Amino acid sequence: MKIFTSKDKLYTAGAVLCLLIIWEVIARIVGARILLPPPGETLKELVFIIHSENFWPAVINTITRSLVGFGLTFLTAAVFAVLAGLWKPLHYLFNPLVVITKAAPPISVILLALIWLGTEKAPVLVGFLVIFPIIYTNIITGVDNVEPKLIEMAAMYKVRRRRMILDVYLPAVMPYVLAACSTALGLNLRVVIMAEVLSQPPVSMGSSLQSARVFLNTAGVFAWTTVAVALAALFDSGVFFLKKKVEAWK
Repeated sequence: MKIFTSKDKLYTAGAVLCLLIIWEVIARIVGARILLPPPGETLKELVFIIHSENFWPAVINTITRSLVGFGLTFLTAAVFAVLAGLWKPLHYLFNPLVVITKAAPPISVILLALIWLGTEKAPVLVGFLVIFPIIYTNIITGVDNVEPKLIEMAAMYKVRRRRMILDVYLPAVMPYVLAACSTALGLNLRVVIMAEVLSQPPVSMGSSLQSARVFLNTAGVFAWTTVAVALAALFDSGVFFLKKKVEAWK
């Protein structure tokens, strides 16, 4: 197993190196740093940003909005999905709302959130509306896929509801929950940053990206994008670690 893991890391490092080389070559061909700065200049800007006074407050504020929004969305979607999965009339009642939120353009959601909540809370609502359908759909699919024979057997032997949830529903739903988290966490972070770009809360990653764009600091845009990608990768690693723990528990 360690050999394959080492090979995977080696291949990943090689792929990143190839992308950096291609980036450097294209930047030299373009010859305009305002359009495409070379990797070295982006790295210098990244180091400068990390050592700036507002870097950590901006990152913490954005992560806080992202995690708070994700937590609220997960709890709401989980409750709605479980209720809809156990009682079909609610499924038909919630379905149009899920379809609407899934089909609504993100820019429309951002503009409405700005009108309703203002700059500070708008990114949280935007993330909520964008990832709610993902989490809801995954969880309700898991509830629907619970083996009917297990439910009948549990009812026959009068198994307590708590044991039903822990031993029947939870193991069946958990893979769908983890799949939803894997998709929604990174997406929510990107959507929150996008909403921050438009809403301009005082200290945030989105505001910093917008400031870099206004001052034609393309290297700064690339640097903040690198930070966002690193955070998304960190979230994915957290979900992967949780998935391994759940598999060991099962």
